[in-house]
Amino acid sequence: MFIFAGSIYSVFFMKNFYLLLFTCFVTVASAQINVSISAIQGSGSTTAYQGQIVATSGVVTSKYVGSGMINGFFIQDAAGDGNPATSDGIFVYSSNTTISIGDKIQLTAKASEYNNRTQLSEVSNMQIISQNSKLPVAKIVYDIYNWDWERYEGMLVEFQQTLYVNNTYNLQQYGELELGIRRRPSPTNVTFPGSSEYKALVSENSLPPIYMDDAYNSYTYPVVFADENGTRRTGERVDKLQAVVDYANSKYVIYPARFPVQFYGNPRNITHDNIGNYNLKVCGFNLEYYLTTPNSSGMGPSNQVELDRQHTKIVDAMLAIDADVYGLVEIEQGQQALTKLSQALNSATGGGKYSFINDGGSVNGTYTKAAFLYRSDRVTPYKTMRSINSEGPSNRKKLQAFTLKSNSERFTYSINHFKAKSGCSSASGSDADQKDGQSCYNATRVAEATAVISAINSNKSFYDDEDALVMGDLNAYAMEDPIQTFVRAGYTDLHQQFHADSAYSYVYRGEAGYLDHALANESLAKQITGVTVFHINADEPAMFEYSGSAYQPNMFRSSDHDPVVVGIRLGENVNVNELPFDEKVKIYPAVVSEILHIDNAEDAYVQIFSVNGIKLYQQLLKGNELNVKEAGLIPGAYIIRVLDENRIVSRIIFVK
Repeated sequence: MFIFAGSIYSVFFMKNFYLLLFTCFVTVASAQINVSISAIQGSGSTTAYQGQIVATSGVVTSKYVGSGMINGFFIQDAAGDGNPATSDGIFVYSSNTTISIGDKIQLTAKASEYNNRTQLSEVSNMQIISQNSKLPVAKIVYDIYNWDWERYEGMLVEFQQTLYVNNTYNLQQYGELELGIRRRPSPTNVTFPGSSEYKALVSENSLPPIYMDDAYNSYTYPVVFADENGTRRTGERVDKLQAVVDYANSKYVIYPARFPVQFYGNPRNITHDNIGNYNLKVCGFNLEYYLTTPNSSGMGPSNQVELDRQHTKIVDAMLAIDADVYGLVEIEQGQQALTKLSQALNSATGGGKYSFINDGGSVNGTYTKAAFLYRSDRVTPYKTMRSINSEGPSNRKKLQAFTLKSNSERFTYSINHFKAKSGCSSASGSDADQKDGQSCYNATRVAEATAVISAINSNKSFYDDEDALVMGDLNAYAMEDPIQTFVRAGYTDLHQQFHADSAYSYVYRGEAGYLDHALANESLAKQITGVTVFHINADEPAMFEYSGSAYQPNMFRSSDHDPVVVGIRLGENVNVNELPFDEKVKIYPAVVSEILHIDNAEDAYVQIFSVNGIKLYQQLLKGNELNVKEAGLIPGAYIIRVLDENRIVSRIIFVK
């Protein structure tokens, strides 16, 4: 019985053992699926293997493991599946530090969607198959008009074009830069408001940029993308950028495959560009609410520390510019701020060279005004200052004549700060936003321009001179109605004359243009030797300003506007042929549909390159026009080079 019973028990046990073994096998088999990376990614926005345990393999293309980082790495199928609709790379959420870039690995993990990112997590059984593998890289050309990031999610890519830094707004807080295939111009800086060209450029500028992230989840300082000066400037460029595509913070981003990223171009300069053989230097400068007492309203420095920081930056900037006459806007009303500035400049240079025009006013709360500060050893004010308060905000449009001591020649300087494009909810009638790109209060700004022209004309006899220079923050871009009012009245837009559409003094939401103007009437325009924008502010991240957490005690980001500097050979007409080649040659417009104008470059060679350096066109220039369609250019960004006896002028244009 015992034996029989034992036999029965043995049979029972073995049957159940095999049943258990089979069950375990089925369970494991159903829980772990061998599948390729491309199959996990799929052709849709979500994985078909959500929540399933999968086994896969790939080459480690990048790794972001460390304190505060996204805590993982990317793997990619070296061969790929050949399907352009599916990605061959994926993010592995793991803090593993043993694997290296170039390792081919196999692993088991759970497939899932994390905030719309397809990823692998809960990793087990990870093994290194081989090392030092060649990294699979997808070479791409970013097309702003037709692009799908999903097909590259998780993949290592290499951009076959030059990328430009357009926006640094999120650099400090989120470690993010906005990149584009060109610098984005402010639409009404290069196209007429409401025109078809304007609408096309607005549409183009609204297309998604490339967001480059530092792969950290939290704030880091110094910022990962900073250079040796702690900065990263708009207008800088990078070639052949290799990066991994990811989905984070509700958008597609790229993480550089290697740090540091090798940017170039548009460096910090401690001196402004050449403005020719001048005998008089004039500057227009928006000081971004320069005050002597704190202001708790949110405009200007809010405490003594910020006041001191702002003062340091402004003084450093003005010393670097070294102008004979400064036209200043957004400076505190009354004389305290002007007194403080002039005393600081005198202390730094030794002696009592700097003085200012006393307009007789007193401090009116924290309101700001337009004002003049000058070198008394170089110029002398002639008669009294005139205010233009008939249109727009009061105390923000001033006239003053100055006599150059070296030759007794005279000019009239008009410094202005026109009505801002803010508070649109209160604008009505013709001042309401007409939705043509000029924003609200455009009618007021046109009236201000008309008032300035009228005041200059009516004061010619008072100042005993014809020459007039208009500068300041006119709160209007080059092609907007207020500026064209001056142009129609015979004034020369000096930015356009010397730099065509490449000039800018202000960067807003990644778009560059100039609100800060230099306009000369007909008689003075003949005496202009050059104009430049001193790019110490607009290209710099806001974190460096007086209220920023990364404040630097220097002139960079002393304001949100760049100062404008004009060279004048007062009393002498300037021959254009006497100007340096790079200042003489004018290439415009920056956004062209058919005819590109190239002035003062007769018998020079014209070369056209793609943004990645491939020469597409070369011809001897005859006349001053180039038909871009006949040159075979399709819509996109190009580099134009004009050569004359080894002298080169380069501009970036965009063909619509």
